[in-house]
Amino acid sequence: MKKHFLIVLCFVFFNNVLQAQVLKTKDVPKDAISQFKEKNPSSKASKWEMDDNQYVATFKEDKAMAKSYFTSSGEWIKTMIEVEKEDLPTNILRHVKKTYPSYSDIDNIYFLKQAEEKDSYIIDVIVQSQNIISTIKYTVTGKFISENKRELPKEVVTSNKSDSEKMTADNRPLKKKSVKPKKLPPVEPDLIQEENVPVAVKKTFKKRFMNASEVKWYYNTDDSIYRLTCVMRDAETEGFISVGGSWISTITELEDDKLPSALYKSIDEFYSNYKIDKVKKEVRADKNDHFIIDVIEEQNKKSGHVTQMYLDKNGKIIKIVDPEIKEDNKEPEMSDKEKKEQAKMEKEFKKDQKMKYKSTNINESELPPGVGLWIAREYPEYVVKKAEYKSFDEFSEHGNIYIILIQRPGVNQPFATGYFTRNGILLKVEDDFKVEGPKKEVKKEVSKAIKEAFKKDNPKVEDANWQEGENDTWIAVFDDRYFTNEATYSAAATWIQTLVIIDPEEKIPSIIRSFISKQHPEKSIRTCHMIKKPDQNPYYAVVLYDKKSKSTTELNFTSKGKLME
Repeated sequence: MKKHFLIVLCFVFFNNVLQAQVLKTKDVPKDAISQFKEKNPSSKASKWEMDDNQYVATFKEDKAMAKSYFTSSGEWIKTMIEVEKEDLPTNILRHVKKTYPSYSDIDNIYFLKQAEEKDSYIIDVIVQSQNIISTIKYTVTGKFISENKRELPKEVVTSNKSDSEKMTADNRPLKKKSVKPKKLPPVEPDLIQEENVPVAVKKTFKKRFMNASEVKWYYNTDDSIYRLTCVMRDAETEGFISVGGSWISTITELEDDKLPSALYKSIDEFYSNYKIDKVKKEVRADKNDHFIIDVIEEQNKKSGHVTQMYLDKNGKIIKIVDPEIKEDNKEPEMSDKEKKEQAKMEKEFKKDQKMKYKSTNINESELPPGVGLWIAREYPEYVVKKAEYKSFDEFSEHGNIYIILIQRPGVNQPFATGYFTRNGILLKVEDDFKVEGPKKEVKKEVSKAIKEAFKKDNPKVEDANWQEGENDTWIAVFDDRYFTNEATYSAAATWIQTLVIIDPEEKIPSIIRSFISKQHPEKSIRTCHMIKKPDQNPYYAVVLYDKKSKSTTELNFTSKGKLME
């Protein structure tokens, strides 16, 4: 039986080899090449193949492998783009865990674009305990569309194959390449063993870098600083400590969605079309904390040249380090006449695009998580009026994007428009009602007494961002475990309250969620905060939103989840 199975596999393999025939560019129809260039102006096909009478172009889209399929007459059929598991909408992962709680792996993950059909995700869920592979299709918001189950051969289940030989979908035109083992980086000359690190440096490390893993130490005899790299809270982190054990600075890599909106505004002032490649935050002993942002401009997209921007927490640009590019690679400078014409075209384009919306069936609950977080943080009183998912010329490199129109409830109320990628990353905000004056330098500084009071109340907190509050107060913003905290102090260094932002919604106590779903089924949870005050037990403040009446209601619960009157 096993021999017959191997023969069948060999037959299928050689049959696929014969079907997928590598072609020279001259053998590809001109209409197919023309269509490919039209749909992918910034990409170049690395290979053309003939597969089942279809012409297939292999290329890269935003560093991800992709394939586009065309008919013999050059008509575009579909495009499949590889997607990392962590980039999937949370709704998809929830559905998989709920449908197949004992699934073994998720493989062959693609973002699918098809002619005359809506964009979608398609994945393979491998369930070895049930001997099945399920190919599931979802909408861009993670809503289930269809499913196709197939039996997983016992020979594949029981064999001791490596990860690159695991069973995958047998009817998928686009196959992932086997992952080659990464080459080990060369040993750095400054790398040292932990036992060679001074006791004073280790002591500071244990205090400043609690629960760090994958720690590596570096030291140059010509320098007076010890450098370390580690992983802390699932983030790549770099630290600098002096020979005497004094902490100098800590640099932590952040996700794009953790970048304050004020910084995006500053970047937008310099670059109209760009992509953020990497974000880091440097916390320093001299209090000159700042963000380090690697930006790739549109003209450097292919070359990958990075512009490095240094900004403070208020969005003020400290310095910009431009990439070193040879003169031959620079685009010719435009004349004054060309600049005026381009500015005029951009102005007309923005005027034409402003407030162009079509009604769609996208519900607020189907939007990516990043949209809801943006509204809750920047526009807590606003509601989603209209939502679109379509292509937009200004962000053509991202494919279809979400365009969200939000407005404060009532008549003639202010509105704003947010532009997001399909993964929920904010691209731009248009808000005509937020007229900002020139940025003022912050003259006041938090007093030493307030800092000491905060440190006494929160001895385990290493770093905090101080912001000036209302009525002569100061707010310390810091992360504690999984939540963001905001501790408020008076000018006399008296603690007023601490507000803990409970997010995501699953972190809200189940007894509170259960009460709301039973007593207020027509309402959704807008925000949830735990509030701590002196001489008062902690309690939860939950804001509910009613879509029909477009109104909000605030409920307070005890720490045990009992409704407070």
